[in-house]
Amino acid sequence: MKYIVYTLILLFTVACNTQDSISGDDYFDDEEYVKAIDAYTSYLATHPDHVKSLYNRGRSYEEVGKTEEAIKDFEAIIDLDPKNINAYLSLAKISYNTKEYSKVLVYSGAAIDLNENMAQAHFLAGRAEHQLGYFDQAMESYNNAIAINRDFGEAYLYRGAVKVGKEQFSSACEDFRFAKSLDVPEADKAIKDYCK
Repeated sequence: MKYIVYTLILLFTVACNTQDSISGDDYFDDEEYVKAIDAYTSYLATHPDHVKSLYNRGRSYEEVGKTEEAIKDFEAIIDLDPKNINAYLSLAKISYNTKEYSKVLVYSGAAIDLNENMAQAHFLAGRAEHQLGYFDQAMESYNNAIAINRDFGEAYLYRGAVKVGKEQFSSACEDFRFAKSLDVPEADKAIKDYCK
């Protein structure tokens, strides 16, 4: 009898914990990030190594402005799975937003080392290099992002900005127009400012 009761309790606990993960996913998908954080935290209390829940909780923390908590979750993922490209990209984005451009290069570089065909990683590296004044490297990174994804509008926009700095206005305007055709909102202003 004790065995049956213990089994029922165990099954109920597993079912509730699984439900927390599923609920977290539903809340995350519905952009109810505070509820998602609560559900994932409950699930992670008994499944601390569940990478998807850690990642989605980290993304939820980002959405509610809790950057430090997000960083902890993404770093925990890398400890569990050193080849998790999404965690590196998330850390690169956070580092860019906090103006820690050297860290962006470290995290985007790690993602590129794992998969050199990650357009987003090349783009983030380019943005950091651009901010640091490494214009030739930024141009190369934007070129790489575009070579991988021909529809990467922001890469065209910022490559155009580098070209403006190099006084290559005709080529810059081509990039701005292509960015506009890809629905990049900032492209209109760039065209008005630099293209006749």
